[in-house]
Amino acid sequence: MKIKKTDLNTLRELGKKYAEIASLEIQNERILRYKATNSLEIVRPVVLIDEVPWGEIKADELRNTCAPELGWIEDRLRRNLYQWNHFQVDLVIPPIFRVYKKIKYLEGIGVSVEEDQIHTPTGTYISSHAYKDQLQTEEDLEKLHPPKIMYDRESTEVDLDIARAVFDGIMEVELSGVEYLSEHIWDDISRYRGVENLLLELATRPEFMHKTAEKFTEIKEGLFTQMEEQGLFGHSPVTLHCTAGATNELPADDFDGVTARKKDMWGRCSAQIFGSVSPEMHDEFDLPYNQRLFSDCGLLYYGCCEPLERKIGYLRKRFKNLRKISITPWADCKMAAENIGSDFVLAAKPNPAFVATYPFNPAPVEKEIEQFCEACVKNNTPLEFVIKDISTIANRTENLTRWAETAERVIDRFF
Repeated sequence: MKIKKTDLNTLRELGKKYAEIASLEIQNERILRYKATNSLEIVRPVVLIDEVPWGEIKADELRNTCAPELGWIEDRLRRNLYQWNHFQVDLVIPPIFRVYKKIKYLEGIGVSVEEDQIHTPTGTYISSHAYKDQLQTEEDLEKLHPPKIMYDRESTEVDLDIARAVFDGIMEVELSGVEYLSEHIWDDISRYRGVENLLLELATRPEFMHKTAEKFTEIKEGLFTQMEEQGLFGHSPVTLHCTAGATNELPADDFDGVTARKKDMWGRCSAQIFGSVSPEMHDEFDLPYNQRLFSDCGLLYYGCCEPLERKIGYLRKRFKNLRKISITPWADCKMAAENIGSDFVLAAKPNPAFVATYPFNPAPVEKEIEQFCEACVKNNTPLEFVIKDISTIANRTENLTRWAETAERVIDRFF
């Protein structure tokens, strides 16, 4: 692809600003704190803001001016620079620009999602879904099979050439595969069944639901196998789906520096739809399948939006590589810290509703951050904060800025 001179100049100027920030010593300091946290050391908690509704922020600094096909570079640069200037907290901007291997799906899993969807106007990826139930019988399950994928080398190399031209003499460009393995079998099943049918039949048709979980586990196993065989695994992420991912423990000691394996990577799984089921049902229908999928990963992060404070014991028994557990705003953080102790990182997810108001009210943010800090200090529990899944900021960037200032101010009292 030939890049227009004006576009090249624009991207290079943005790249210089990005590289200048990436060279600051604070980047190394923050990476060391990411690694210390993931090594279960008690340090000042990492604070991150992610999954921002960028469409609500109308700042000129975020307005792309280059050709649309360069948006994958321009968006990344502009958003990182904007976040650094307005709500950076513990954001790390690494001194390299990673280009990720592209994966082409040659064949799906035998069924496609059928849904009605309501999109939000806020620029977030979050929308409402009503799914059609397509997996009601044994015959329906028989349609399912692992997808067929291939490494799209040609398209990847085009991206590499573009990035090298843009950042020549500014910063290093690095080719990477998938940096961590993230699959959530019950989230997927819900897209083909609908939430109500799924939850009801865990009780009324348990054998059928186990067969469904087995089918989706086989689908994920087939996908992982193809990715590994085609050299699509990466390693050494800075973040792990919005959370601190840098660690001294990965890749494994016998990593050859080229071909990453599951044991060189983080795994991440959850069962958000199981937020309302008992610990025993959660253990029966989800954990053994994810145990099978992720037991070979070097480290594991479990959970997302489902309250897990009463399920820590089951996680502890199932996963020998467990390192980090997500604790949501709807969980009892005191119970979570007591049950986690010093054995895992408590990955606190502050309530995104607190940045959706006008005017911004710091009081509930202060209370929430304080409760997490008190509980973790008392129980010697490694702690981090990631506010994510942000549907709206009431069209006010300052809500994120003030949330960041409030969180940091409270943490100052404890660390």
